[in-house]
Order: sequence, then structure tokens, then C-alpha cells
Amino acid sequence: MKNLLCVITSLLLVASCQKNQAVSGFIVNGIVKNMPDSTKVVMYLNTETILDTAMVMNEEFQFQGHVERPTKVVLRIESTRDTKTFWLENNTITISGEKGNMRHSNVAGSQTQKEADILKQRKDSIYKEMEELGKMVTDNNRDSLFVVYEKMIDEEVKINQSFIKDYPNSYESLTVLHQSTMKKLGAKETHKLFSKLSKALQLTKEGKSISRFIDLNKNPKIGDKFVDFEQLNNKGEAIKISEVKGKYTLIEFWASWCGPCRAFNPELVKEYKLYKAKGFEIVGISLDSNKERWLKAIENDGLIWQNISDLKGLDNEAAIIYGISAIPDNFLIDENGVIIARYLRGDNLKQKLKELFTKDVTL
Repeated sequence: MKNLLCVITSLLLVASCQKNQAVSGFIVNGIVKNMPDSTKVVMYLNTETILDTAMVMNEEFQFQGHVERPTKVVLRIESTRDTKTFWLENNTITISGEKGNMRHSNVAGSQTQKEADILKQRKDSIYKEMEELGKMVTDNNRDSLFVVYEKMIDEEVKINQSFIKDYPNSYESLTVLHQSTMKKLGAKETHKLFSKLSKALQLTKEGKSISRFIDLNKNPKIGDKFVDFEQLNNKGEAIKISEVKGKYTLIEFWASWCGPCRAFNPELVKEYKLYKAKGFEIVGISLDSNKERWLKAIENDGLIWQNISDLKGLDNEAAIIYGISAIPDNFLIDENGVIIARYLRGDNLKQKLKELFTKDVTL
């Protein structure tokens, strides 16, 4: 009898340990219709860092492990573009989908993913409008549609604000505030939202970055004085905006990895050569983190004006000061240091420069 009791007690202890172990980590069960056996599924922390791999057997795969906090990951069917991005957390998570359409897979068991889905549903209509707008873009209407697109972005920010207030304990709230919303709102409004987040979220890496943004951001508007700053140029020299300011100066935010920026550079070079002798200056601020790629892009695109960067990528201090949420972006300042225009692209830039320098000639 005693032996039987010992066996039962041991089994209960093992079961208890197994239960605690399962709770302390995650199990991701994948069910993918029409997926052949031995297909490799890769879990990425980002586009480069591999967390784990699994093999499909009988249209199923599994990952097990532990994360310190809810973490956004990407599942990719190896050697394809078939992916699913979701929030991974320590729980049993089930992903149900089919071959070739992983991005529309259903995710169950992740509370943070459930919250992310709620936010997505709130933004579905605005995303559809953006998609339709994208289909309408041509070289002739690009600039006018950009203004419409910016208004849609403003609507998206409002939705994000409402969501953050509704879900102050969610890592999805922390992420949307950090990645885009704060740069649209500016320091004052960001501080209001940030104060609503839980203390635990405020102390994360992203939370500390938001605090830095609140301290640095000035978010200058048209009619305000420009904000001076100093960074190193491509020759390693410390350069201030005030040291290169001309009659009219374009502060141009870009990066070597930004396709639209690179596509616009030849046009920018042409305008610079046309008006440089009349007092036109450009200062290029790169949101690069890789120095070699930055230098190569400067050389390949023939960027003959001052090019500076702190090589901190999207955390570039100047970008934080000016509230840059997407690139390309720019500010045009006059000889008195007043911002007179922003988001100048294509014909809008050509017309503005022609108007300014023609006016100066007639005075």
C-alpha cells in the first residue's frame, strides 16, 4: 500500500512539474493545410535573427521555448514569401492556416495577438482606402495624392490613440506608440499617452526610447524657427545646420535603404545645381546605421551637398527632434531660419524654388 502511495505521489509531482514547465514557456502548434511533409518552418525575431526551426509532418509543426515578454515574431515557410507575423508569449498558441496563405492564418492563445487583431479591425477601413489610393498613383498625381495619404495617416493615428487609452497594459499599445504614433503626435501629446501605459511597459526598452523622444522632440511647424543640431558628415567633420544655412536651405531626411528617397535624389541634384549659385543649400540627414552603405549611396547618387548622420538609424537624434515618422521628408527654411515649407517633392519643390528665386531676382 505504501509503495502504491509513493507511486501516486511521484506521478502527481511529475504532472505538477510538467504543468508548471508548460506555463513558464510557450508551445506553438501549427496546422497548415496542403503543406508537404518535411517542409521547414523558420521562426524569426526579425528579418535576420532566427529563433528556431521546425519540420512539417502530417500538415502540423510545433515550436517550444520561453520568452521574457510578449515578442513579435515572424513564421516563414523556408525559401518562400509565405509568412505570418504574430505576438509570441508564454502560453499554448495555435496557428491554423494553409499553404500559400500563411499571412491570413488564425492565431489563438496569445492575448497580445488578440489585442493586435482588435486594433487591425479598427483600422481595416482606412487600410482599404490606402490600398485603393496606392492603385491610383501616377507621376502626374503623385504629389496631390500624397496630401490625401497624409490625411489618412492622421486618421490612423487617432485610431491608435484611442486603442492605447483602451489597452494601457498591452505590448501592442507600447509598440504602436513607439514605432509611429509618437512621431506624429509630438512630445506633449505623446507624454499624455505614455503616462497612461502601465509602469512595467514604461520601463521596457521601447518605453525608455519613448521617454527620450519626449525629452528631445520639438516637432517644429511651418512658421517656427528651425532647430539647430550637430552631427558628423561623411568626412568625419562635425557640422551644424546653422553653419551651412543659405538663402534657402532644404533639410532633407533620407536613407540609403529608402527606395523613394533614392528615386528622388537625381531630381534633387538637378535642382541643387540649378539654384546653388543663387543661395540654395541642402543638408542631407541620413537615417542609416551602416556607414559603408550610407557612403556608397552618397557617391552613387552624386549627393554633392553636406551629408550628415549619427548612424543611429531610425533613432537619429535630428529625426527625433523634427518628429520624422517616415522618409523621405524635408523642411525648407529661409535665410532668417524660419521654416516656410515641408514635404516638398517633385513639381511642388520645383515650383517653390522657382517662385522663391524668381521673387528674389525681382526685388
